[in-house]
Amino acid sequence: MDSYQKLVCKIISKNFGVSIQELMLKSHLSKEILKDILNILMLGGYVYQEGYYFYLVRKKNTGYLSLNIAVSLIVLFLSFFAASQKSYAYMPKAPNIRGNVFNPKLSGYKYINLNKIHKKVIILNFWATWCPPCRAEIPMLNSFYKKNKKNVLIIGVNVNTVKNGVKNFTEQFDGGLLYPTVYVNMLEAQEYGGISEIPQTFFIMHHKIVFHWTGELTGGLLNAVTQKILHFEAK
Repeated sequence: MDSYQKLVCKIISKNFGVSIQELMLKSHLSKEILKDILNILMLGGYVYQEGYYFYLVRKKNTGYLSLNIAVSLIVLFLSFFAASQKSYAYMPKAPNIRGNVFNPKLSGYKYINLNKIHKKVIILNFWATWCPPCRAEIPMLNSFYKKNKKNVLIIGVNVNTVKNGVKNFTEQFDGGLLYPTVYVNMLEAQEYGGISEIPQTFFIMHHKIVFHWTGELTGGLLNAVTQKILHFEAK
């Protein structure tokens, strides 16, 4: 959960039933950004809505962070073991993502259909324009993609509630996004687990999810996971 999501949850927890107008006043965030944050929190089961008011879902502390780290390490081991055996059949199938591309001139893609992309490591990066760690990843993702586009396709999957401004963002932010970016619909987000936190990144090979990472990527992690997959593919 990023700092904005934590802020909104904190405000809701202190006010039993709060409207979006009250949230705007207390958080100093715009209505568009709040809608995005509330949408993600509701998908993740942290917040629910009744009429015009939002409420916090009360959950016991289950040591989520430690569990998440442990699961990530286990998945990493199993993913690479499965990849080494070319046993992609044991991996979860990657739900399809498709749609018009926001940045066709920069990326060279007009339309994306995940099911029709073969023989490349596909890196799905779920992000939003208002998300600081998402924005921080962009220069690193651009640089990595420029060097590896022969074997790798990065696809930015935007989760903004409102599309307005996303196209300009993809074309202008830090020189523009070089990899294709599409808009995710609610059904696609649910098929990928609801995307309650962003950024989230899925590494896909042969239409199977080989590795999943929640939170901001580092260049070292991005390179290590991709090169491992390519290494086992080459065997």
